[in-house]
Amino acid sequence: MPVKKYNVTGIGNAIVDILANVEDDFLQEYNLRKGMMRIVDESEVRRLHTCIDAVKEVSGGSAANTIAGLASLDNSVAFMGKVRDDPLGKSFEKGLKSLGVNYCTKKAVSGQPTACCVVLTTPDAQRTMSTFLGISGSLGPEDIDETIISQSEIIYLEGYLWDSDEDKKAFEKAVRIARRTGGRVALSLSDSFCVERHRAEFLDLVKNHVDILFANEEEIKSLFKTSTLEKAISRCREMKNICVITRSEKGSVVVFKDKIHTILPERNINVVDTTGAGDLYAAGFLHGLIKGMDLESCGKIGSIIASEVISHFGARPEVSLIKLLRSSGF
Repeated sequence: MPVKKYNVTGIGNAIVDILANVEDDFLQEYNLRKGMMRIVDESEVRRLHTCIDAVKEVSGGSAANTIAGLASLDNSVAFMGKVRDDPLGKSFEKGLKSLGVNYCTKKAVSGQPTACCVVLTTPDAQRTMSTFLGISGSLGPEDIDETIISQSEIIYLEGYLWDSDEDKKAFEKAVRIARRTGGRVALSLSDSFCVERHRAEFLDLVKNHVDILFANEEEIKSLFKTSTLEKAISRCREMKNICVITRSEKGSVVVFKDKIHTILPERNINVVDTTGAGDLYAAGFLHGLIKGMDLESCGKIGSIIASEVISHFGARPEVSLIKLLRSSGF
């Protein structure tokens, strides 16, 4: 099979993150559930924005963060996600292109504004997100570049796409093209509530179309409707795909057929903000996979990369990830 141009192409919501620190009572005052993501309208996100002291504003979105991490690891990557031709949209595009990402979705000249997410971090480093999807939810099949998908070793999709009918159609088209052209499909479950909303369809995807599954502990238990991680892992062993389960400070577990790899977390990390930890773990894991490493090494690289992003605000790396891996023996 000929060598493909892109190691990974990500497809997801194109969102600008607005980051702020708050106390727990702020969450209670605004009736926000700690650690969860909720979808809000434009007026609500603007209201929250006026009540916080933002520390940073950066281009984000789950799949986009993973692609940014892969680009920082010197992989050839592309991203598809919808923005408006407005200041936030231009900021989002600039953020990806500065990293060498081929951002290949044409900016819309009409419609809703570019999506944004208010990310509130409490003193325990948990992040609570209020997302206005804006125009990102209108990514359609016409925005999926067949040439780029066919030239990608792996396509990486976020589960949040399933919340919009148009995004869902784009998702399905990308999967069909990847399957037809020999590409692998990776899926991040994104959020336990997202899993609850679409459990039956996600199960079908995982069983029949996904090669690499990323989930945290709550998401994987929700997917299989199990009360314990052990039962969820047992279900993962019945699958044909690689299942990667992140567990925050407990490390991660990689399951493939009869093999279970337990990956210890990085130690002595000053946790400042957990935003993007799972996204960057996925970037590290996929980087190892692209380089032909064994699954345990892929998991270790994921942990190393995730540990960098939780040591500062924002979901984009602030040091050379290549140098970080070298210093860790990779």
